[in-house]
Amino acid sequence: MSAPAWFERNLAETPERAMVEVEGCPIETLAWGKVGNRGLLFVHGNGAHADWWVPLAPFFSAEFRVGALSFSGAGASGWRDRYGMAVYVEELMATSQALGLFDGAEKPWIVAHSLGGVAAVYLAESDHAQRFAGVILVDTGAVRPEDRIGMPARAEPHPGYATREEGLARFRLRPPQPGIASWLMHFVAERSLEQREDGRWHWRFDPDANAKRGREFVGTAQDVIPRARCPLALIWGSDSTLLTAGSKALNREVAPPGTRFVEIPAAHHHLMFDQPIAFVTAVRALIA
Repeated sequence: MSAPAWFERNLAETPERAMVEVEGCPIETLAWGKVGNRGLLFVHGNGAHADWWVPLAPFFSAEFRVGALSFSGAGASGWRDRYGMAVYVEELMATSQALGLFDGAEKPWIVAHSLGGVAAVYLAESDHAQRFAGVILVDTGAVRPEDRIGMPARAEPHPGYATREEGLARFRLRPPQPGIASWLMHFVAERSLEQREDGRWHWRFDPDANAKRGREFVGTAQDVIPRARCPLALIWGSDSTLLTAGSKALNREVAPPGTRFVEIPAAHHHLMFDQPIAFVTAVRALIA
């Protein structure tokens, strides 16, 4: 199956690429649209990076100043000796400022997937929260202990791949899921590999990120969500293996009054990939 016209059209809209330094670490940023339009920041999850949003961000660029970042330890950003939610919040703020997301007449929104949503929740309870119109959590939030995805404390040393093609053939999402078109999966895989000084191809993230972050992010959203100081909304997949029926009920229980919830049918954890048009429609409706 060939890629649809919207995908090719969106890829033709080349993002602005830059770096912003945050606490001594270069952070990769991408941007689309005109400075002065309302801001919209897309935030990736664990093991991902800013380029995961390249196929979707142009859907919003005619009306919004759209930004995306690669957290430290991801994409083309630098690596740190230690990661944590406090520094991720600073990276979110620095990116929003540098890309002009606060320059519009209306406050910007954040759309954050998976681990990125946990970081966005920490921002939502901070003194920065009132600078934003709201935070949309994408298949993330409060997760029951029995639903959490196990992450190795430290990655096993990996020599990388001799060829790009070998790496592409080994690319997998975590958690695994069906329903993602081959042309989109191939695009994400291509943008997730880089050739390093050893001449081999490696994944574009710090393999020790989980160990350097510790277990801070596991289960903390449940305690932070009730303290949010800006509006929240949650988009989740009907078939998500992370947000099960029990975890969805937990989010409804702990979320502040007025929080909105949208379930996308036939969608899994990476719902922006298996149901991209439904995802874009849901985001548009929530920020309208």
